[in-house]
Amino acid sequence: MGESGNGEFRPADDAISEFFAMLAAPGHLTAFEGAAATLRFDVHDDGTEEHWHLAVADGDVVVTRDRVQADVIVSIRRDRFEEMVTGRLNAQAAILRGVLDSEGSMAALMMFQRCLPGPPGSTGRVAPIPGAVVMAQHRPGGPQ
Repeated sequence: MGESGNGEFRPADDAISEFFAMLAAPGHLTAFEGAAATLRFDVHDDGTEEHWHLAVADGDVVVTRDRVQADVIVSIRRDRFEEMVTGRLNAQAAILRGVLDSEGSMAALMMFQRCLPGPPGSTGRVAPIPGAVVMAQHRPGGPQ
């Protein structure tokens, strides 16, 4: 499943493999232009662990299954990572809830969030919330 003899990525039939296949297929993603980082995801489930390595260089993307050093190393349960790559779990919310652990560059992890899908059914377009509305919700006596 998913790995050739030289560490290259081959897609398999699950949400995580499909997500990384989608990233690797074009070889270049405009969402990552101007960015450079390496990320490793250690995905664990019932005593097993798989590794995904993502290298980004000015929009060029390479995905392997290598367990090598990276700018950020993320450790996450398989079911939670599946939720993330299918848009059912926001990466920042996962960090705040302690669902994922990371070591290294938070900037690299935030860069990765650019390629994650929004919630199922979303169009990706949301009107900005005015600052006054946000502040009113945080003031004593404001909406809860």
